Order: sequence, then C-alpha cells, then structure tokens
Amino acid sequence: MELLLRKNELLSEDSIVAPDFMVYEVANALWRHEHLLKDLADGKPHISALWGLIESGKITLISPNERLTLMAYSIARRNGITIYDSIFICLAIDLGITLKTFDKIQARAIASEKEKR
Repeated sequence: MELLLRKNELLSEDSIVAPDFMVYEVANALWRHEHLLKDLADGKPHISALWGLIESGKITLISPNERLTLMAYSIARRNGITIYDSIFICLAIDLGITLKTFDKIQARAIASEKEKR
C-alpha cells in the first residue's frame, strides 16, 4: 500500500480491496518514512490522498468478520505467516481477485494456497 501512495499511476486501472486495518498500516509506514527514514517531508498529504481514494470508491475497505478471520487464521497456520499477511491472501481467494504484492512471502503463500484448491 505504501508504494501505491507514492506511485499513483499504479492505481490508474485497478480498484483495491483491503482489510480496514490497512489505513493504519499505511499511516504507520508514512510516519516511519517521515520520522525515522527521513525520506518523506510530510506524510499528511498522503493520508489525505488515501482517504480520497477510499471515498471515491477506488479502494474498498473490508471489515473483519468471523468467517474471514478463521480463513485467514488457517492460511497463516498452513504457511507460517502472520495474520496481517494472510488476510490479504484470504480476501483475494474469497473474492476471486488477483493479489498484487511485492512481498515474496505473500506471493509464495498464495501460490501454495491456490495449489491446494
């Protein structure tokens, strides 16, 4: 998500579906870049841009529910990954959409999950 906020052209064609905690993950990543890495002058405009994408419908936030949480938990156990990573895989599988990730662990896990189905 952090990359999407820095490279808006990646949003030109696709919509995004993400768990609602993604907002806090993005805000935390922006904070880290501004305050620790010092490679971002001000994260607030990026947060506003994120909310603009949400309000426009370009990003759809999914709230947690028991079924998705149990599915994500099972994926996390099978693949030895965090729930935070597995929920993105869970949503992609559940909604029948492509998971776009630069995270190699997530990519391996979704490939493994698709093989089992």
